Amino acid sequence: MRFRLNSAVLLFLLNVLTLFGQEEQNDKDWTKEKEGGEHLHHVIGFSIGHTHIATGFKDDGTQWLALPSFGLSYAYFFNEKWALGLHNEIIVEDFVVQGSDDETFIERGRPIAVAVTGIYKVHRHIGLMVGAGMEFSSHEDFALVKIGAEFPYEFAHGWEMFGALSLDINIDAYNSFSFGFGIAKLL
Repeated sequence: MRFRLNSAVLLFLLNVLTLFGQEEQNDKDWTKEKEGGEHLHHVIGFSIGHTHIATGFKDDGTQWLALPSFGLSYAYFFNEKWALGLHNEIIVEDFVVQGSDDETFIERGRPIAVAVTGIYKVHRHIGLMVGAGMEFSSHEDFALVKIGAEFPYEFAHGWEMFGALSLDINIDAYNSFSFGFGIAKLL
């Protein structure tokens, strides 16, 4: 299962990079500007995706969980390359994961992850992010570290669609991998 997931992620990334590699570089497209030439600073986005957890637990034993999730994000761009963002994600199911000691189980009740992230755009279609925050649940809260990448593509003036990949490392708990697709408004 792990080999199939790694292969699927690698294939997705190669397709995205190949797709964007076909476009001509245009400096005006690289910066997000209003018609008057002013730089656009705010980006608000909504995404839908799946969160994968390798240490999930069901009645029949440990197994890989793929759970539906929604995301809401905001980013403030200081310039065309650097931004500070707030990334929020909710997994819309209750689940149980196996603890790090293999003997305990951690119940999660529709957890909400909130992270403040720094974002660096290495290309107009690739943004890397890293940050920290908390995952809140009705059972127990955990600190987390978020590492990820976003792949935005502007399709209409002031609107873009994006793909997102992220790894959430929950301190003293479990790790999860998410991928999703969304739409964002540039303000």
